[in-house]
Amino acid sequence: MAKEVDVFIAGIGGQGSLLIGQILSEAAIKEGFNTTWVPIYGVEKRGGDATVTVIISDEEIGSPVLDKVNNMVIMHQRMWDKYNHKLKEGGLLIINSSIVEVNNINAEVIKVPATEIAVSLGTERVTNMVLLGVLLKKLRVVSPDSIKEIIESKSKNADIASLNLKAFEEGYNFL
Repeated sequence: MAKEVDVFIAGIGGQGSLLIGQILSEAAIKEGFNTTWVPIYGVEKRGGDATVTVIISDEEIGSPVLDKVNNMVIMHQRMWDKYNHKLKEGGLLIINSSIVEVNNINAEVIKVPATEIAVSLGTERVTNMVLLGVLLKKLRVVSPDSIKEIIESKSKNADIASLNLKAFEEGYNFL
C-alpha cells in the first residue's frame, strides 16, 4: 500500500501521540515496509511536548528527520501553535477538534471531535485511538488488521484492548 508516507503526530505527554506512531510503525514493519519512528518528548511525565515523526516506505529511507511533512495529526492546541510551520502547503491535517482550532490554512483539514467520541465510549484516554483510525482510513498506508493486531498486543488486558479497538473503529468509520 505504501510508496513513501510521512506523518508528524503532536500532543502533550499523556495523550498517547507517541503510541499512535509506534503502532503505525510496528504495523508497517509487520507488513514488510521500511519505517522510522522518531519520538521527541520532554522530561515531564504528563503535560510536556510529545511528538513523533513516522516515515513508511517501500524503499530505503534516506533520513528520519524532516523539516516539512505531508501529513500531520494534532492532538492539542499548543502543539498546533508550536508546530504548524512543519506542515507542507496542501498537506493533510487531522485535528482533535474537541480542543484544537485552526483557521485559514492551505491544507486539507479533517476536524475530528475525538475527545467527545472517546468519552462516549467511556474514557477520554482512547482519544488517540480515534485519531489513529481516522489517519489510517485517510492514508491507507497499512491494513486495518495489522493495526488491530498491534493494538491488541500493546493493550494491558482484554478490556483495554476491546476499548482501544472500539475507539480505533469509531475513528476509522468517522470518514
